[in-house]
Amino acid sequence: MTFNPQLWRTARRIEAAYGRDRGKPPSLDAPWYAWQKLTETCRLAAQADRRGWRHARRRQHQQLGRDLDYLLGELRALRNSLEQRKHDKLPTAGEFYAELVAAEEEFGGVAVEDFELYVTTEPIRLEGIDLGPFEIRLNLSRLADPDPYRVVATEANPAQGSIGTVHPHVHDERACLGEGAAGVAAALAEGRLADLFQIINRVLHTYNEGSAYVELERWHGTPCRECDDTVDDDDLYSCRSCDRSLCDNCVRLCGCGAAACHDCASSCQACEETTCSRCLATCSGCLEEFCNSCLDQGLCHACGEAEAEREAAEQEADANAECDDEAAVAVHADGLGEVAVLARPRHHRNRRLRNLGRR
Repeated sequence: MTFNPQLWRTARRIEAAYGRDRGKPPSLDAPWYAWQKLTETCRLAAQADRRGWRHARRRQHQQLGRDLDYLLGELRALRNSLEQRKHDKLPTAGEFYAELVAAEEEFGGVAVEDFELYVTTEPIRLEGIDLGPFEIRLNLSRLADPDPYRVVATEANPAQGSIGTVHPHVHDERACLGEGAAGVAAALAEGRLADLFQIINRVLHTYNEGSAYVELERWHGTPCRECDDTVDDDDLYSCRSCDRSLCDNCVRLCGCGAAACHDCASSCQACEETTCSRCLATCSGCLEEFCNSCLDQGLCHACGEAEAEREAAEQEADANAECDDEAAVAVHADGLGEVAVLARPRHHRNRRLRNLGRR
């Protein structure tokens, strides 16, 4: 085997990096991404339970199990890394050189860029989907971290509904290694760099639905933001207010044709039909919101009837007042120019007649 001076210099650099790493306290960063992914799945599962979405509920509960396994795998890898560091001896430059030679033979080359040592895989194709080649990059300045490596797509073909997912097991350059996480942690601690690259490469060539960020069957679809079911673009709706992607079963359509999600949809207080915010107006009487069909001159049906009754009552009151005024004027006109004469009581006249008879 021909001696490679460039690989030897890289091996000496790696030896120095491992030496610095052994003098540092190990990183105790928890796998926050795995925890956040689990939390989001719990939220979606609870939402499906509340709204009675049986299909979404079953799907989210399955995803919940996968996310729990992923989190447990990451935690086990962290624990194994911490335990391994207590007992491992520091590899020599010669041992690192042998690892680099093995990696170069496996991948056709090893390169260093800034603080990153990396190899490039062959183009990967899983279940008919071309994902392109990937760079597996090991950061020599972060060897104390639980996962100082990242996976970079050089010809990315990301999932349609998740631009950061370039492989079923790679999201935002972080690889979900599943059962391979413990092997990678052990290889890293022992300086077996060729094994580290090979384990990650095998994960990239394998599809495990149980640990996938996005399943391959959903790679070219967009997940509904309500039920998480995959939707083809031709069957996709977008909420007018928040731009959420919605499937046929979750969208609520206004009479004007606008789509709305469950949180953004409104309904008319009278007919209870789904209405977007642009097609609602406020009744000037009760200040409730109604669709345009249930408003007449700015009033809802109930307020319109109340207003009509009030106007009718006012008109009747005005008519009665006019009649009273006309009656008073008529009585006054009948007695004009006459003097009222008071009639004497009848018993006074009889008394006068009796007096005349005595005379």
